[in-house]
Amino acid sequence: MLLFKQTSPLLAQLPARAVRLMLMLLAPLVLAACSFAPVYGDRAATDIAYNLSFKSPGSRLEQIVINELVARFGRSLDPAALVVSVRVSSSSVRPGPNTVSVEGIIVVTDPMTDEPVFTGTRTASASYTKSNQSLANQQAANEAAERAAFQLAETIRLTLLGVLMNRETLTPAQTGQSLSDMK
Repeated sequence: MLLFKQTSPLLAQLPARAVRLMLMLLAPLVLAACSFAPVYGDRAATDIAYNLSFKSPGSRLEQIVINELVARFGRSLDPAALVVSVRVSSSSVRPGPNTVSVEGIIVVTDPMTDEPVFTGTRTASASYTKSNQSLANQQAANEAAERAAFQLAETIRLTLLGVLMNRETLTPAQTGQSLSDMK
């Protein structure tokens, strides 16, 4: 406190209570200059507005995939937004010890022409461990299917980014063509 009194004679005359009150009033102004941003997040992805709308899910696995895609792309209310439909099915895979495979059929439709812009299939799989209890085996298979659905959502996200990138680079004469026809 002695250093404080020597450096600022005007503040030294104020009582300690008044100095604390001034600091408390100035602190919010100083903190207002700070901004909060995720340290490890993909800030660029949250700043870009994608013009996509998603059809409602029909199953638990579809709900996982759609929720992940909406979290990454957002949900557009624009009537001209591309409509993304994802149908997900799961099945047991025999080659591995205990593996569940999840397949997603993606259809991206232009609402103005009602024609598909992209149609494709993507798959993901996850393994699980079996035990002697049938209920535990079923829960392990369900959990593996959910993990595969999260992987499928990431694959579909990358596919949709490619579709959007190709759609931006197409000439007006090519926009009516399916992307698979252009290969």
